[in-house]
Amino acid sequence: MDEVPLTFDIPVNRTVEKTGTSTVSVRTTGNEKSSFTVVLACQANGQKLPPMIIFKRKTLPKENFPAGVVIKASPKGWMDEEKMSEWLREIYVKRPGGFFHTAPSLLIYDSMRAHITDAVKKKVKQTNSELAVIPGGLTKELQPLDIGVNRAFKARLRAAWEQWMTEGEHTFTKTGRQRRATYATICQWIVDAWADISVSTVVKAFTKAGIISELPGNSSDTDSDNDEREPGRLDAVVAQLFNSDTEEEEFEGFVDGE
Repeated sequence: MDEVPLTFDIPVNRTVEKTGTSTVSVRTTGNEKSSFTVVLACQANGQKLPPMIIFKRKTLPKENFPAGVVIKASPKGWMDEEKMSEWLREIYVKRPGGFFHTAPSLLIYDSMRAHITDAVKKKVKQTNSELAVIPGGLTKELQPLDIGVNRAFKARLRAAWEQWMTEGEHTFTKTGRQRRATYATICQWIVDAWADISVSTVVKAFTKAGIISELPGNSSDTDSDNDEREPGRLDAVVAQLFNSDTEEEEFEGFVDGE
């Protein structure tokens, strides 16, 4: 599991302009600093869990949201102990094979504060799961989502935003300023982007992290959704790296005003 901080506008940070141009305009709705969080989770066999979206507000938006996503509201728009408990109860426990806790599982995520409180650890234990906490600074080496999934997910989101900016239906304020996409529209982009991530992409990310081993005859160069590989065992050397629940990640939420 991993949290992905996002904004309502997703402009590219590079463009092409004539040399010497003093000002380069980038078209947005002015919401490129308005933040929210998407919580993604997937299993080593490629199964993806429904995303949880945490919007930065006190109450849930009154819109018709698409199926396949869990919507939450939080004043900070970021994961905290309460939202972590809700994620465990509403998404993690409902994963395939997770409801009756019959098979033991390994839950892997980074060491941000909300992940490692005593209350959260207790709830994870109650699901017949062992917790593997990635020490600070090692997520790019050990977090499958960071290694091979998040970038592809965000690229699909940006493509959806760019298409909406150029071809979508827009509304404007009295002063002529274009309004941002609705909460429901953004949620649909997220559902579509997440659905577009292939099974093989997820499996390869777990393999690159060293969490599962590739079975003979399976090529990591293929990108097929029909990849039915069973996960191998966690390498002992890699397992030793999951030994810290005190060292925290650098990013602990949004600053005020974002």
